[in-house]
Amino acid sequence: MTLPLFKLPILVIKLVLETMGFIDLFVLTSASSKTKRIVKNLITIRNFRMNIFIKKEAIVFCFQKIGNLNYLNMIYMEPEKKRRDDVFRLKIGTNNVPSTFDETVDNAIVLTIYWKQTIDHVTKLYNTFFEIFKTPLKGINIDLKDVAVETYRSWIKWNNDYFFDSLYLEIVGTSTFHDYVWILKNVRTKNMLFLNAEPTDYPEDPENNEIVNVEAASVYIWFGRWMSMQQLKAIKAESITVRRVSSTDSQINTFLREMKALEVPSYLKKLRVRFNREANPAVVLEGLDVINEDLERPDDVLNQWSFTMASGEKCTAIYVEYEGDVPEFGFEFQVGN
Repeated sequence: MTLPLFKLPILVIKLVLETMGFIDLFVLTSASSKTKRIVKNLITIRNFRMNIFIKKEAIVFCFQKIGNLNYLNMIYMEPEKKRRDDVFRLKIGTNNVPSTFDETVDNAIVLTIYWKQTIDHVTKLYNTFFEIFKTPLKGINIDLKDVAVETYRSWIKWNNDYFFDSLYLEIVGTSTFHDYVWILKNVRTKNMLFLNAEPTDYPEDPENNEIVNVEAASVYIWFGRWMSMQQLKAIKAESITVRRVSSTDSQINTFLREMKALEVPSYLKKLRVRFNREANPAVVLEGLDVINEDLERPDDVLNQWSFTMASGEKCTAIYVEYEGDVPEFGFEFQVGN
């Protein structure tokens, strides 16, 4: 039985549209300029957030319902060579793009669009989503695995130009250390940078590496074996987390002494340094005039101290053993009273 949707009262149409999933609404808008206009004007509940995942196999637009993390609608953009025979045409801008409905292993319905994966096409698709639904972009994930260097460099530049102010940018996969440094030099993001890509090679001595200035509100580096304390100083962020560092306790101590000596309020408010070994807290904290605060430490912390910086700010230091398959220890520093 066909439902004469647009012959219903306007409030009923609005209620029907608001019960529909994101993919259904998007496909409906391509039916005609009238349906697009009606959906655009009546859908006023902006309860989805958009994430974009870029990888070799496909580019995925993931729409997550606010307040329900398990509710996902996904739209895949795949190369035209993968298209099936049972396609329908979806109007995107002035293009009629071959598309199919597919089902995932957990029975979720996804929309697959067979379109050349160019920056221009991805931008058009994003602009179409935003024009109709005003769906804000939460973040972008770029997977370097098996992707040509020039290709992923173009995606990083695209992020810099269009989505500098998104909530996060995450880069995963692998690259040579040379290309890893290029990413550090060229990536631009205002808020959270998750550099979780793993270099396939490392320089012999981190102290001889070129120092690269990096700036974001929060920086998370998963594979930090290459990082020296001088490089750490070159990261301008309120929050920094570096894992798998190779620095010695004495090198960390030198960094902390210099941080303590700052006479102006520190821009860095939270620092986490993690390594696959046990540390000697006496060496790390030597000369900082720390106060033992073990009576105040949380149950999951090994030790807690504090010291006063030259600026008058308090810095709380904790020593932690992290759970996981590989033993990992670290220090966390919190600046502020």
